[in-house]
Amino acid sequence: MKKYLFQLAISCIVLLWVVHSLRDTDWNAAADALSGISLSRLSACFLCVILVYISRAFRLRHWVESLESERVSCAEWADIYLKSIAFGSITPARLGDFSRIALLEKTGLGLMLRSKIILLDKLSEVVYIPLGICLTAGIVGEKLQISWIWLFAGGMVALIIYLAGAYGFGRFLGFRALCVGGSATILGFCFFIASNCLLFQAAGVQLGVWEITAIILSVGVLVSLPVSVGGIGIREGSLISLLKLWGGNPANMPSVLALEFLANIILPIVLYLIWKALKALMLKDQSPA
Repeated sequence: MKKYLFQLAISCIVLLWVVHSLRDTDWNAAADALSGISLSRLSACFLCVILVYISRAFRLRHWVESLESERVSCAEWADIYLKSIAFGSITPARLGDFSRIALLEKTGLGLMLRSKIILLDKLSEVVYIPLGICLTAGIVGEKLQISWIWLFAGGMVALIIYLAGAYGFGRFLGFRALCVGGSATILGFCFFIASNCLLFQAAGVQLGVWEITAIILSVGVLVSLPVSVGGIGIREGSLISLLKLWGGNPANMPSVLALEFLANIILPIVLYLIWKALKALMLKDQSPA
């Protein structure tokens, strides 16, 4: 309880700083930016976010079924995954994702094996960081006025260390299963970058793909720290700071913050509620008259 209150206090304090940072915003221009949000790009953004979830759900299911587990229907998998991402969206560092350890009990796998799979699944997204460093070394080096070669080399070393560690930890799944999971992770990474580029474009932010990638991966690292409730406050504060660093228009910042909140907090919950409603309708249709 004390830990949750501490995290809640951190979220509130950083949100107050966010409000303070926005005090000089031209709210008429910000209102125009909000009203000018591209709904087509926002819809495409949400679609890419859903594709990220699908790629991750596929990876987890493939890993579970590569072991001697009981078969779980697609409907049950959807229930497990959507419930966990909804819970994960409101917990610090998305720790609610670990609820899958309990939710996967119906697969028949033991607690230790389920825990190892979920930990590996959770760590799979860590590859985004060294991969992102390699991809954005040029643009980040130029912005920070340091050699991109050193950034790229550091990213490559971190990537090799990560891959070696991931293989060592996950070899109980087998080489083929790890390769399939790795392919799903890279595909999810592409959808992740596309979703954020579309979100920034929907909000009217005029930055390139690699600039947005550098911003969003940096934000992701900070949000992953379990110091706030669902990353609330940390996400907004880091976005404002990094957008200022990259020369973003202050009038667009409220739009970006609002859309990031929708995509990261509201969308997972809405998806789960829609799924629950569809399940209820299907059960109603199947019930005897």
